[in-house]
Amino acid sequence: MKTRILIRTAALWLAFILLNFLSCASSPCPQIEVHFSPNGGVQQAVAKRIDEAQESIDVAMYAFTNRELAWALVKAQQKGIDVRVLLDGKFSSSCKYCKKRFLCRRNVEVRLYRSPLKGEGAGGIMHHKFAIVDHRILILGSYNWTASAERRNCENLLIITQFPELIETFQKEFDRLWQKGQVAEHELVPEAVITATDLRDLRKYVGRFVAVEGEVKKVGYSERSNTYFLRFDVVRPCFTAVIFSSAVKRFQAEGKEPRGYEAKRVRISGRLIEHPKYGLEIILEDPTQVEEITDGAGGPARPEPEK
Repeated sequence: MKTRILIRTAALWLAFILLNFLSCASSPCPQIEVHFSPNGGVQQAVAKRIDEAQESIDVAMYAFTNRELAWALVKAQQKGIDVRVLLDGKFSSSCKYCKKRFLCRRNVEVRLYRSPLKGEGAGGIMHHKFAIVDHRILILGSYNWTASAERRNCENLLIITQFPELIETFQKEFDRLWQKGQVAEHELVPEAVITATDLRDLRKYVGRFVAVEGEVKKVGYSERSNTYFLRFDVVRPCFTAVIFSSAVKRFQAEGKEPRGYEAKRVRISGRLIEHPKYGLEIILEDPTQVEEITDGAGGPARPEPEK
């Protein structure tokens, strides 16, 4: 009886090995690099992958205080790479060394995941530590992007390529949490407060974090894309604040119906862009980016433009 069991077990293992061999013969086998810290070259390995990125970098990181890796992401963004960083909201708000503000001020898109107060996942943290480069390289392990993880802690890191099914699974998890994340930029102090109808002045601040004040003359709506457009003038071109479909539910959940901003004076905070077709815009991802201005409410003092 024991002999039969051993034969069956051996046959199953042989079949498993054969299937894996055939799979690798028909398509590339996954390639895996293993690194350890402290002082095992983990930071260098991560920075190398960031530097080699061609299209995109998505980072989900519980603790991010490593200045060298933060600079690597900034340089990638400056080369035109699409960089997104998702951080745990609680840690990033309590840690004075977190690179949240550093990244935001240098035009890297950052969102904060905050767990719900009730229901599934209530009170939990965003404890992931992974990155995806160009949708084909997965970087993960126990290694937080911190100086302690690099120089003091015993940590591990895997860099996996040629494993599209696994990478797609992690990409879906990142995208799911990204949609739930809050835009981190609203915590920054605007570089300037500008009148919404002063297009000439607005163009001086394209690509920078500003506050724009004015009366919403009309709220347009695209039923096809479920997108709202807060327009600040009756003629075009004009400054527009855009609420895409992905953010509409977030506004409505806070009791902020986009159509309700019409004919109200507001202050919009965000990164100013100039769309080649639609003109000057700020994309609204979170209700905290819109502040209603009541009579007599003065805004912050206008900072001097940077030289």
